[in-house]
This record gives sequence, C-alpha cells and structure tokens, in this order.
Amino acid sequence: MSSVDTKTILVKPRDSTADADLQHQPSAPVTYKLRTTANWVQKPYKKRNIWERLATLDLASDRCYIVQPQNPNPPPKLSAWHERAWLAIMIAPALMIQALWYYMVPENSYFHTWHPIVTLIFYHIAFIVFILNLIKHLTYYMDVYGTFDEHKRPRDYVADKDVYPLIRTVLLYTIVRTAGGLILGGYNRYAPPLLGHSISWAFPIKIGLWLIALDFFFYFYHRAVHTFPFLWKYHSKHHSTKHPTPLQSILAGDIQEVIEIALIPLGASLVMPLSAHEFWIAQCILVYVEGMGHSGARVYWTHPIIGEVLRPFKMEITIEDHDLHHRLGKSGRNYGKQSRIFDRIFNTISERIEGIEK
Repeated sequence: MSSVDTKTILVKPRDSTADADLQHQPSAPVTYKLRTTANWVQKPYKKRNIWERLATLDLASDRCYIVQPQNPNPPPKLSAWHERAWLAIMIAPALMIQALWYYMVPENSYFHTWHPIVTLIFYHIAFIVFILNLIKHLTYYMDVYGTFDEHKRPRDYVADKDVYPLIRTVLLYTIVRTAGGLILGGYNRYAPPLLGHSISWAFPIKIGLWLIALDFFFYFYHRAVHTFPFLWKYHSKHHSTKHPTPLQSILAGDIQEVIEIALIPLGASLVMPLSAHEFWIAQCILVYVEGMGHSGARVYWTHPIIGEVLRPFKMEITIEDHDLHHRLGKSGRNYGKQSRIFDRIFNTISERIEGIEK
C-alpha cells in the first residue's frame, strides 16, 4: 500500500454576502488534517463537476467536519421500531406500485405483466431513490447526535481522487444488486409482490437468515484481507478513511467490488434462497446497515431485523463497532458488518469505548 500524505487545509470563514451556491462549504475557521486532499468541498456548488455535485449529497453539516468538545454522556438509544417504520415507508412503495399495476391492468392486456427489463429499470430507479433518502436520513442523525470520536477527529471528506471512482461504484452497485436480485430470486413476471405470492409470510425470518449467511461469508473474507498482506492491498483503499461517511461505505478497489457486490450475496443466496421481491427488501436493509455503520452517528443504533434477537448474546452490531474497525485500520477486529456473531465466536471483537451501557 502506498503511503498517504497528511495535509492541512485551512477553512476560511464564509463571507456573509456569499452566494447561496456555497452550500455545503465548511463555514468555520479551522485547521483540519486530512489523509488526502479534498479541495472539491471548497468550491462553490456551481463550480463543482457532476461527480462532485453527486458527492455533495453525502455531506453532513459543518459540525461533523470540525473537532467537537467531548460529550460526557453515553450515546442515546435509537428506537428500533422507529427505524423499522422508516424502512417500511421507504421500501414498500416500489412493491405497492407493481402490485397495484397488476391489480388495475386487466389480465388479458399485453401490458398486465412486467417484462424483466422493465422490472430492472423500475427497481433500479427505486433503489437509487432509496439510497438518496437513506443518505439524507443518516446525515440527519449525524447532525443531531454528532459522531463517534468527534472530540479527537471529525469525519473525513471524500478525497478528490476518489470522487469519480466512488460515484461510479455506487452506480455499478445499484445496477448489479438490482439485476442480481432478479436473477438469484428467479423473477416471475406473473407473480405480483404480495404476501403469500412472491413474498413469503415468513419473509422477516428468511431475510434475517439470509443476512446472517451473508455475514458468515463476509466475515471470513474480511478477516482474510486484513490478515494477509498480499490481500490487504485489495482492501486498503476502503481504509483510506478512518472516520468515514455513509457514501464511503462503497469505497473500494475493483476486485473488492466484485467480491462484495456479487460473490458474497451469491453465497448467501445459495444458503438461504429469496424470491426476487424478498431480495429487493433484503438489499435495501443491507445497504441501510452498511450506510449506518459508516455514518459514525453517535447513537446506540443496531440492526433493524436481527439486532434485538442477538442482543441477549452480546452479538448485536452497532454503529460504533464498525467505526472502531475503521479506526483500527489493518489491525482489524470487528470484521462482521451485519452482526457480531462470528466476531464473538472467534474472539475478534474490539470492545466499545463510548457506547458502553451504564
């Protein structure tokens, strides 16, 4: 892995007469150390290129990029039911639209069923909309609750050199995951997304087991890339930030992209098969947890499906767990991303610092 220079960026106060296009430009006079340069955030919005404007969506408020006074209170606990309700509101509309179409368009009509290409385009757009709402949701909590370790170091901006590759990867991620879900789920154009049809009544249990199976494969892959130097070079790019933000959860090299976007979900689907519409629900929850873990929001926030089930066994994952993983860098620990089941079994847990229940 090549060394990364540490640079200092002086952020100047914003001129009170400045144009409104300076949105998301840091306003406080601070000296902020970055592992790599992120000069794009200093540009007025209108002068940012298309990739930088898309990366702007990932930015939280100024306070998340400035060292804050240490918070002596433990992180508050976020309501799991509130988050389940948010997920239902964000995930359900796409399924409801397709179900209503099948209900309203006569069966003898040529347009009654959705061709797989139409379904791919529709759910791909829906997935992008979900991710945009998710980033807004996560940055809101970052602004309200602050972030872990903020008294030592704030969140990292996306580096200049990573803006385009990151946005490209996000687009690749959404296409492959959407298409993969339709293929692995054996999309049946004649089955509407209804309970008892293409969605099992036991879908929460099935998705929970699918996510645990995915975490099994991810754990051993993730531990290997941290253990063996010849593999670390493929994963080190993801660790170019020690204090990431939601969008940086997808920051990776080409080989890592193939493994994490395609091969690991494939392995999970061989263990616990899901229908195409169940896969749509599962992938939304998956990206939710991945974004959550990289937000650094200073709150006790666990997995919406399996978190409370695993909590009595101290195997639930929270935001601080993956945040510590990034701070530890190559030395690793906390390799799971959906749970701490395998970290607990194989003793690779890094104990929490701020999120200790009292």
